[in-house]
Amino acid sequence: MFNQRNNPLYQKIKQIVENGDIGPIRRTNWIITTWWRPQPYYDQSAWRATWGGEGGGVLVNQAPHQLDLIQWIAGVPTKVYSKIKHGFRRDIAVEDEVTAVMEYENGATGVFVTCTHDLLGTDRLEILGDKGKIVVEDSRTVTVKRLKESENELNKNMDMEDVKRLFMGQMNTEDLYSTETFTEESAWGEQHSGVLENFARHILHGEDLLAPGAEGINGVRLANAIHLSTWTGEEISLKDFDDDVYLSELNKRIKEEGKFDLRS
Repeated sequence: MFNQRNNPLYQKIKQIVENGDIGPIRRTNWIITTWWRPQPYYDQSAWRATWGGEGGGVLVNQAPHQLDLIQWIAGVPTKVYSKIKHGFRRDIAVEDEVTAVMEYENGATGVFVTCTHDLLGTDRLEILGDKGKIVVEDSRTVTVKRLKESENELNKNMDMEDVKRLFMGQMNTEDLYSTETFTEESAWGEQHSGVLENFARHILHGEDLLAPGAEGINGVRLANAIHLSTWTGEEISLKDFDDDVYLSELNKRIKEEGKFDLRS
């Protein structure tokens, strides 16, 4: 249920990116640490925060929506390298602290940070392009800055006098870029029902699906690659991701737990 694909805020952001308003993507950053979970949350059920019962921690339970959105909006990364902490601030076997560095097809990079031990929490997404930047705060307020000329062109054409004026605050920023800010409120129930209604209209009338089932593998594989990178200490390719290696490493951890059957 990728209900966030039915969130008008992220639909607008996806449209801005696809329309080329901010140009080719150069970098993405998402810090999403609003998933605070105390120890009693994990202790209430035997399957929680286990490799055999859940298959992971924050990546598979709390953050799958963000993993789906980042690849839905910016494209599926080609490589990932991660540093994960297992049981970092909670008495659990799986990850409660994640930092992942991604690389995209065009060479752009991305950083994804999440955890379950930040009571204060942050939700900030940045997408930088050659022609502008999108900043999203708390999945609610969006600021879009569109450059009048691309950064490539500004880099080529600015002389040193222009640079001095810019650095000294003597250049009117309105000459460089425009700013748009908007806020979206989207009730979670409406997001979920909208996906179901879209599914029904697809069957009845052939409407394009918001979340085709085949795309579900993208976020799952990204989470698996983040896990595998830390387990192996290597950068992992998503283009030729080795499911057998991942399964073997996962089963090692399930066997160590001794509570669940191995996966096949």
